[in-house]
Amino acid sequence: MPYKNPEDKRRWEREHREQRNAQRRKRLAAPMKPILPKPAPDPIAAKEMESGWKTILGLAVGLGVVLLGASAGIATPVRK
Repeated sequence: MPYKNPEDKRRWEREHREQRNAQRRKRLAAPMKPILPKPAPDPIAAKEMESGWKTILGLAVGLGVVLLGASAGIATPVRK
């Protein structure tokens, strides 16, 4: 309560102390919903579900980049 007079604020708090305590007890007595951690995915099941399409797609993109570089005339570094 934003009172300009601090004494009025103290008086209001004194007069409403029981009401505020009753509300606090009611909140604390209410059953709380338990917080459960999110289960981690099973690593074995994740490996079984993995398919080869990502590997094939990666190879295709890599080959495309190499062919594009070769057709553009990019020289590869030569070791001396």
